[in-house]
Amino acid sequence: MRTSPSPAQDSRDQVEEAGAIPAIPGIPWWGAAILALVLTIIGVVVDKFISVGPAWGLRSGFFLGAVLAALLVRRRAVFTAMVQPPLVLVIVLVPALKVLFANSFYEAAVHLVNTFPTMAIGTVLALIIGVIRLFAQPLKSKSQRPAAAQSARHA
Repeated sequence: MRTSPSPAQDSRDQVEEAGAIPAIPGIPWWGAAILALVLTIIGVVVDKFISVGPAWGLRSGFFLGAVLAALLVRRRAVFTAMVQPPLVLVIVLVPALKVLFANSFYEAAVHLVNTFPTMAIGTVLALIIGVIRLFAQPLKSKSQRPAAAQSARHA
C-alpha cells in the first residue's frame, strides 16, 4: 500500500520543480538549453541582416538566453543553466560564421576567441543568478529536520 508523501517531501518537490518564482513551475534542463540556443541563434540571424558579422544581435540574444535559462530552469537543474553559456556560444557561433557569414574555419576560430568577453559576461550573469537561486531556494529548509531527530526530541 502506498502512503502519501509527507508535507516536508511535498515541499521539497515543489522547490525542486520551481523556477525563480516559486509559484511557477520551472522548465526542465533541456528546455533551458534549447531556450538559450534559440535566442542566441535568433541574435545571429538578426546580425546577418543588419551587420557584416556577429555583433549586437549575437550579444543580445546570448545574454538574454543565458539570463532567462538561469531564471526559468527548475531549481534542481540550475547547475545546467550556470555552465551552459560557453557551450551555447560555441555550438551556435562556429556553424553560423561558416554558413551565414562565409568565413573560413580559421576566421571563425579567431572570431570565437574575440568573443571571449561576451562569453565571460554571459557566464558570469548565469552564475550570479544561479548562486542567488541556490541560496534563496534551498532544497532543505531549516524547519525540515530529519524524522529521526524530530522523533528523538519528542520522546
